[in-house]
Amino acid sequence: MQIQELTHPTAAELDQLMTIWLTGNISGHPFIKPDYWRKQAPAVRQALPQANLLVARDAHATIIGFLGLQKDYIAGIFVREDARKRGIGTALLTAAKQRKPKLCLSVYVANRTAVAFYHHSGFTVHAQAIDKPTNQPEYTMRWHH
Repeated sequence: MQIQELTHPTAAELDQLMTIWLTGNISGHPFIKPDYWRKQAPAVRQALPQANLLVARDAHATIIGFLGLQKDYIAGIFVREDARKRGIGTALLTAAKQRKPKLCLSVYVANRTAVAFYHHSGFTVHAQAIDKPTNQPEYTMRWHH
């Protein structure tokens, strides 16, 4: 596995990112209707090239995971379903930590796996609020050196 920055994703790379994003959101958030994510997809596809993207690639150079950064905000970490539980999310997060002295993110309270992952990675809960579009409680979590 190789972690690298992706500055100008091609259409094929955007397709890979969007497939990982959509399947990851649907499987990771069973408490939100899948249609919500499908409706967000066009805006996300447009926003991805503006984010600072860190991607994980397998031996065939296929994207198997990515992390999107907007300044010091992690917009998301997504790993292809068949590549999970192999340290890819941790490697992406470590790469982000090496680039930034502090990071923050939002995570749904009901996404217990992600909350535990971020706690284990040194993030602490800073605030709790309701995500208005989904009406779901979410944590704002922070990390710093």
